[in-house]
Amino acid sequence: MIALNILAVSIGIGLFFTLILSQFFGLAAGGLVVPGYMALQLMNPLNVGVTLVAALATFFIVRMVSSYMVIYGRRQTIIMILTGYLIAGLLDLFLGSMVAWADLEMMGETGDAEAQVAQLDSPLLMAVMETSIVGYIIPGLIAIWFDRQGVLQTLCGLAVTAVLVRLALIIIMPEALHAYEAQRVFQMPGW
Repeated sequence: MIALNILAVSIGIGLFFTLILSQFFGLAAGGLVVPGYMALQLMNPLNVGVTLVAALATFFIVRMVSSYMVIYGRRQTIIMILTGYLIAGLLDLFLGSMVAWADLEMMGETGDAEAQVAQLDSPLLMAVMETSIVGYIIPGLIAIWFDRQGVLQTLCGLAVTAVLVRLALIIIMPEALHAYEAQRVFQMPGW
């Protein structure tokens, strides 16, 4: 049996559904590769949420800067992607420092070890420690489409396309999808 890269398959299916969505409804899904990446992260809603927050921050920052500077065309595209990259990096740095803080908290204090572990066993803290940005350029790509077609239209197109890609992956290659998700669990920063 041929082993397929699930990310490549997901992106390919996302391209197909993005084409269908844009041809029949005139909506873009936040970029050509974005639905494929987001479909693989739908089981991690905090990752999707943090990525969308980074995209919104990128959109508003570039919109604010464009009221003082002339930003359009290629320059706008590059500035959106670069701003999204920087915001994603800062969020990743912040989330990474949460993991480092938890590790130091666990090692640094002397005393009751059970109390320290119970402190770190908080579901909210564990969820934050396991949260990451979906991709460094994904927030910028989504922000570009926020600017081009509107926030609500882009979010709706992205949600529909990502869910369709996810359903297609479940139907076409469920074992590979399960293996991918199991592998991601052991790559979490909190582990």
